Amino acid sequence: MLTTEVTQVFWPAIVTGLVCSLLASLLIVATKRWHGGFSMDQTTGVQKFHTVPTPRIGGIALLAGFVGVWLALPGSVENGIQNAAANSTQSLLSLLLLGALPAFVAGLVEDVTKKVSVKTRLLATAASGLLAALLTGYWIHYVNVPGLDLLLALAPIGILFTAFAVAGIANSVNIIDGFNGLASGVVVLMLLTLAYIAFRAGDTAILNLALIGAAVVLGFMLVNYPKGHLFLGDAGAYTLGYFVAMLAVALVVRNPSEVSPWAMLLVCGYPFIETMFSIYRRLSRKRIHSPGSPDASHLHSLIYRRMVSRKLLSGAPAWKRNAYTSPFLWVYSFIPMLGAMFWPESLGMVIAWLFISFVVYQRMYRRMLRLSVYFRKRAAAAI
Repeated sequence: MLTTEVTQVFWPAIVTGLVCSLLASLLIVATKRWHGGFSMDQTTGVQKFHTVPTPRIGGIALLAGFVGVWLALPGSVENGIQNAAANSTQSLLSLLLLGALPAFVAGLVEDVTKKVSVKTRLLATAASGLLAALLTGYWIHYVNVPGLDLLLALAPIGILFTAFAVAGIANSVNIIDGFNGLASGVVVLMLLTLAYIAFRAGDTAILNLALIGAAVVLGFMLVNYPKGHLFLGDAGAYTLGYFVAMLAVALVVRNPSEVSPWAMLLVCGYPFIETMFSIYRRLSRKRIHSPGSPDASHLHSLIYRRMVSRKLLSGAPAWKRNAYTSPFLWVYSFIPMLGAMFWPESLGMVIAWLFISFVVYQRMYRRMLRLSVYFRKRAAAAI
């Protein structure tokens, strides 16, 4: 059972993470005239919806927040009694931060140079997953699929599977990072969901790491949302996706009877579904040669252009239309998370809830397409 001692020990570290992340974000924005030559995200591009060049090195602020947390976590001995929970949390955070380095560095180089290939970044995030699995000893060794479980039980295969699963989630968070507060808000919800599942399972370390991560992201989000003074960038998105994925893996491995690995897929349901649908959409278009090619046909892009900008906030400032888009996806992202929260151990319910989430996504996407046809017809009639 969890006790109030957990709250007493870890709240200072949680608050420290939020404050450090917030102060670092504010500092980056305040000094952008000095580093803007290489840190700015310009307004040209198929997926760009902001109107003012903006620093895209929010990953540095997140790193400052996590380092602040690591320094603020309690030591191994408190009042002469060894604090096992504190040891576990600090040790696991240390290993996770070390594992994040390949993804963070590759993302930051891309944020600054804009010249790192999609393949290189994918391999870097996989390297982070591989490194974290080796350092922590947590990897996916079963998925409740006969035959596949026999393969995953072999450590080399299970570790490689985990590495690419982590890479997939890290890149999926980057894919949904299109509007102010969108990716960061979804990540906060994912981390809070993991915290709730960890609470139910009695896993103190994962509970506190999830709450710490949510606090660090909220510190950044106070500057990012609603006006978008600072962006996550690739370093921030990859690091957060990696962090969520590795916490999910650790939660399953540490609590095999309480948590299904499929439930963790539900926690990441929205970015996972968006990624799968994007790959299918891009491969089905002959003029696009790679599933990694950018486009402006994501669900969040369609909601912005065809519902928010044309129907709800026509004529409103660009930043307001941008910010108004994210809450729609926050609400949707919580649908699959509900399945993970209420049935984390039930494979049947998890798969059913994943199917429901796919159906809801498809209906929303088709609704946006019908709105596009409606507005085109209305524009043609007005000519």
